[in-house]
Amino acid sequence: MKNKDKILLGILGAAAAGVAIGLLFYTEEGKKARKKIRNTTGDWADSLGSLIESGKENLSDLSHKAKDRFKKVKSKAQDAYSGASEEYSS
Repeated sequence: MKNKDKILLGILGAAAAGVAIGLLFYTEEGKKARKKIRNTTGDWADSLGSLIESGKENLSDLSHKAKDRFKKVKSKAQDAYSGASEEYSS
C-alpha cells in the first residue's frame, strides 16, 4: 500500500469516527442511542456477573466432588496395600 493510500485511509477513518461521535453527542437521536447503549451495557454487566457467580459455584462443587473421590480412591489404595503386605508378610 502506498503512503498516499494510507494517508487517505487514515483521513477517511478519522472523519467517520468524528461523524459517529458527533451523532452520538450532539443530536437528540444521539441521546436516545447513548441511553440505549448504557442500558444494554448495564444488562450485559449484570449477566456477566451472574455468569461468573454461577461459574464459581460450579467450580466449588467440582472441587468438593474431586476431594471426596480422591479420599475414596486413597482409602481403597491403602486398604489394598495393607491387604497385599499382610498376604506377602505371612
